[in-house]
Amino acid sequence: MKPLTANRLVLSRKQHRACTLSVSRAELEQRLGPPLALGDEGDGLGPRYRWEYQGECGLEVLIDLPRESSAAPQEAVVWMKHLEVEHALSHLGLSTHQVLWRADMQEPLSLDGWAVVRQDETGNRFDICVLSVPDHAECLAQLLEARAHEQSYDVELRGMKPQPRQEGTSRRDWAFASQDEHAAAL
Repeated sequence: MKPLTANRLVLSRKQHRACTLSVSRAELEQRLGPPLALGDEGDGLGPRYRWEYQGECGLEVLIDLPRESSAAPQEAVVWMKHLEVEHALSHLGLSTHQVLWRADMQEPLSLDGWAVVRQDETGNRFDICVLSVPDHAECLAQLLEARAHEQSYDVELRGMKPQPRQEGTSRRDWAFASQDEHAAAL
């Protein structure tokens, strides 16, 4: 992951609070380097450290950590446009055990999209998660594949999204089958 430019330090309306992590500033600095900004109290969030990163796949992750002198783990907030907690944690090298709260616990995500599927050494398959952006699903599958042994990860399309019909157009994508008097198709 690479840091975002330093002049983009304001959360946009497109970004959502995706999860809260129990993590120390030292661990974040070890994985991500020094914070990009020290937040002031002017935005109502209080003084904090912030890291802003973008993955090769385009996933943008913002992490806010309260500015305290304690070296113990604190509650860091992760902001993203798409609620893809597993994907962000894989990029950051963090564990799901560090997650205290997730936005998708209260509002389940859509099952339409691209599923990251794990197949173990005995052939059992199960979905890891379903993401809305195909490049993000491919990226997560590659990240997990690189860390796993005797397991493989694939991406599969899940669900059907109906195509909106334009008003005033008739459907011409169907036809009656021709039959003879014995009801055999011609």
